[in-house]
Amino acid sequence: MIIVILAKDRYFSTPFLLGLALCLALFLTMQVHGSMMDELSVTSVSEDCGKWKVAFNWSEMDEYQSSVSHGDSTSGKTAIATDALTLASPSDKTKILKVSVIMYSKGDASLINQSSMMALANGTLTKSKVCKDINVTTRAIDGRSGIFARGLKCPMNEPVYIAVYPVEYHLDRPGGVLASTALGLILSTYSQEATERFINSVKILQIK
Repeated sequence: MIIVILAKDRYFSTPFLLGLALCLALFLTMQVHGSMMDELSVTSVSEDCGKWKVAFNWSEMDEYQSSVSHGDSTSGKTAIATDALTLASPSDKTKILKVSVIMYSKGDASLINQSSMMALANGTLTKSKVCKDINVTTRAIDGRSGIFARGLKCPMNEPVYIAVYPVEYHLDRPGGVLASTALGLILSTYSQEATERFINSVKILQIK
């Protein structure tokens, strides 16, 4: 459309218009190529983490090294076990994404309601030294209602992202399978783009 309009102006020569058309064609080709490269660089990845398999989409541009850990604690009469997967950038120590699956020894809806998840998200922000521009909202994660929070970490104003949502979980007992309660907790200091890609694609599946 731009070329047609310019062609009507007698002050533009044919070589100029041909050059302009070539530049436009090259620009459009580079845009398409860049879009294809972005799509090709994103792959589906899965990592084992204790009783769980964590599957997600990840860009090959965001390198990481993975590690797993396990912890046990109690709250009153409720036993709490946590399997955690950590993705850390080997070249940038400020970039980390940690997925914790918090498993409770009993089924209790109050542990996974909105107020409990909100409290967990806010508590994680506090532990991460987030001090400003805090925003907490409800959000669907893997088809389930959860909490998404973000803010800036003091004193360097580094962005921190938190997501909390219920995860399907069961306990294998001698008497049979017992439905129980678990939460997925995601803490990320990767870029917003990498974090959003992870949260929008994450699947936490029990394998043991």
